[in-house]
Amino acid sequence: KKRKLHPLPILEEGALLELLDELNIKHFHAGKIYRQLVASNFEMPLSALREIPDRLREPLQQRFTTLSSTVERTEVSQIDGTLKMVVRLQDGHEVEAVVIDHMGERAESGSAAPKGDRMTLCVSSQVGCRLGCTFCATGTMGLSGNLCAGEILEQMAHARRLRPAVCNVVFMGMGEPLENYNAVVAACHGLVDQCRFEVPKRSVTVSTVGLVQRMHQLLDDAPFVKMAISLHAPTQELREQIVPSGKAHRLDNIMEAIDEFARRYEGEKKKSSIMVSYVLIAGVNDSNECAETLAELLKDRPVIVNLIPYNEFDNPMEPGFRAPEEAEVVRFQNVISQQGLKVFHRRHHGRDIAAACGQLARKPRDIESLLDAPKPSKGARRGPGAAAPPAPAPAWALPVLVGALGLGLCAVAWRRGRLVS
Repeated sequence: KKRKLHPLPILEEGALLELLDELNIKHFHAGKIYRQLVASNFEMPLSALREIPDRLREPLQQRFTTLSSTVERTEVSQIDGTLKMVVRLQDGHEVEAVVIDHMGERAESGSAAPKGDRMTLCVSSQVGCRLGCTFCATGTMGLSGNLCAGEILEQMAHARRLRPAVCNVVFMGMGEPLENYNAVVAACHGLVDQCRFEVPKRSVTVSTVGLVQRMHQLLDDAPFVKMAISLHAPTQELREQIVPSGKAHRLDNIMEAIDEFARRYEGEKKKSSIMVSYVLIAGVNDSNECAETLAELLKDRPVIVNLIPYNEFDNPMEPGFRAPEEAEVVRFQNVISQQGLKVFHRRHHGRDIAAACGQLARKPRDIESLLDAPKPSKGARRGPGAAAPPAPAPAWALPVLVGALGLGLCAVAWRRGRLVS
């Protein structure tokens, strides 16, 4: 679903380059603009930009804005310091983004201040999602629209205002990223751009439920991106029950895509692996038979299995779903690891603020309205063998002067083709 925005976010690089072409202005000026905005922490108004052609100023201000979205509110986990941002878009829609502090467990009672040296931003790519995965709060919302690349990148701008150490980005928030393919690919390039966020290329991960054609395309359009697949079941039959879109995106085709990934990167010194995400639901897909079947399916493939115990929410689709006990998670993990596969158990980051995997939704009232609908009478399906206050506005002038030192380098980078056009 396409949404119309005016003015556009300045981080919408494609539209900015179109304007430069219209005015017969060289593309490296986009890099100058981005360097100054980053140096000001995106506080600088476009009218204050320096060292750009005079004929660019008026149309730039007419068509673009520094930030088209705002952080409506924030919540911080008292358990591990995870930060959730509710981001209000220009047209009133809201999405959620999460900053995870990987070392954020409280060092002492009463302190949840982030203290890690690596932080991950989990971004949303759509307002809602149409795929309806039965364990996911976003899937209860339906799809209201796609985010443009600039709106995705603005989540990073907001995050770095609040958590400057963010250096890792995962497309695991609201929406199916590969259903908003062009914007997501453009955002991936923007994240690693030297004149914007400079995220290391191997620190961007895109998750998908298994849109195979787009997975193959992503290998060509953004080969630096890591891939994660939301699998959640070891058989086609069970997967269709848990992940309704699995009927269109079949397991055998997904395995072929993984094999193509392995062939593509064969021989590289630092080999990459695809992350396979598997939400564990008690009595549904957590049996020994499920673990053994999963291990057989993934054997000899370049994957890392990421076990995610189901994060509970008011689930109108499957009210009987619950998380397995810790001992059951360990048992499932051991069965897989004994078959020689790499497997780890993901911690519940931000569970106390509904920021954990599968808990993101637009607004509480959206979920509450769905709860008024009739509940499905069918119980949980069983698998084989299963018994803000806004950020204070800092003065931008001084950081801009400091950032000006990088403008010359930026122009060189653009001339060498290191930025995406």
